[in-house]
Amino acid sequence: MIDQTIPEHYRLLNRYSSFSDLTGPFYEKIVDDRHVGIGLRVQATHLNKVGVAHGGLIMTVADNAFGDAILNAHDEPMAFVTMSLTCEFMSPVREGDWLEATVDIQRKGKRVVFANCDMRVGDKKVAFATALFSMIDKK
Repeated sequence: MIDQTIPEHYRLLNRYSSFSDLTGPFYEKIVDDRHVGIGLRVQATHLNKVGVAHGGLIMTVADNAFGDAILNAHDEPMAFVTMSLTCEFMSPVREGDWLEATVDIQRKGKRVVFANCDMRVGDKKVAFATALFSMIDKK
């Protein structure tokens, strides 16, 4: 039987995005009233034809984690887009796995944000992503 439980400190995250509705559901990890990452229980709909999580799903989790971390690192609302996202896949992620993503913002400039994202299943690092984000006008 596939585990469907949601780990402690996670709550359902409404991304207000129909694309995210297709790729989720996503959960936000809150510790001490602070956002510290996102998670996703891998489901059958997330798998590729060989039966492991699709690489596009893993990159989508990373991109969402980056976005949440950047929003939480700024005091004022802002808009930004992904300029570049690279991902290293280290181990397969399987149905029922709890995939957790945490972000480390390396540099927060006026126009560009640089960040890294670790993705884990339990204690095992399964992927690593690096990304650049461009700040844009909210017009």
